[in-house]
Amino acid sequence: MEKRSSHPATPLARFITDRLHQLGLKQVDFCRQTGFDQGLLSKLQSSVITTINMESALRLADGLTVPPGDVLALLGKTDAHLLLKRLYGNNVCSQCAGETIAPEPIQSITTAAQQAFILGRDMTPVLVMLRHLSTTRRDTPDTTEHAVHGGHS
Repeated sequence: MEKRSSHPATPLARFITDRLHQLGLKQVDFCRQTGFDQGLLSKLQSSVITTINMESALRLADGLTVPPGDVLALLGKTDAHLLLKRLYGNNVCSQCAGETIAPEPIQSITTAAQQAFILGRDMTPVLVMLRHLSTTRRDTPDTTEHAVHGGHS
């Protein structure tokens, strides 16, 4: 008889499962290579546990070779990632070396986009709007005044 999980899969559980598949690793191999606790990983993947402490989150991100912010965002701990980056800069992880700290609205959009993607939502309308906003310059009082005066104050 097949045993089924009574817990719906969390975004973190799906992320871990997908990432392990991408890396070609089984749970046991991942834990052997990284030192991550196999019982904890199993409970995360089956959504029995939905949150972990900072050390485990960082160890998980490192083992999955993803930026810590990816795991922390799925745990709802984006503030913790921002704090780490403020304290340690881009030295938090090798994947973060090229990152800059984005303003809060961009982080909110990113988090919402990740959640919508994980839920299988169509992102096309959002992409169209963001592309429009990033390519269309709208006249504001400052740009109108600048244009009227030919760029001179």
